[in-house]
Amino acid sequence: MKRKLLIAAGIALTLAGCGSTQNGYSGAHPVQRTTTNEMNTIVFIDHNLNRTDITKSFLGERVRETVKVTLDRSGISNTATGQLEVWTMIRNRTDYDLQIEGKALFFDANQAPLMDESMWRRVYVPANGTAIYKETSLNDRAEYFLVELREGR
Repeated sequence: MKRKLLIAAGIALTLAGCGSTQNGYSGAHPVQRTTTNEMNTIVFIDHNLNRTDITKSFLGERVRETVKVTLDRSGISNTATGQLEVWTMIRNRTDYDLQIEGKALFFDANQAPLMDESMWRRVYVPANGTAIYKETSLNDRAEYFLVELREGR
């Protein structure tokens, strides 16, 4: 009887441990949606694009990475009329075409929002290829930006 109880308790602990999933961790694998966003950054707000899951059990941790897209390069510049222009090169790491949507938010010198927010704009990224997402502020007082990326809906 004791043996059956120990086996049942072991199975219950195993199942409880398998159900706990953490949506990423700090270090080399940023937790995009749950960290504070800093200025002049590009953030994946859709975990289906790029994420790390850690499943913990009594046997240890299992790390599973989902990487559909990565960012190759990014930059900012000012146009001739003084607006801030931000761009990023998106690389598709899959064997199929993807639709990525991007939105840029712009901020002034005090990092206050300028209410200068773009609409979601779709970028088509071919299989194993690259595409450029680019936005320009409407306001010439923009000095900082935040770009959000998600998979096309």
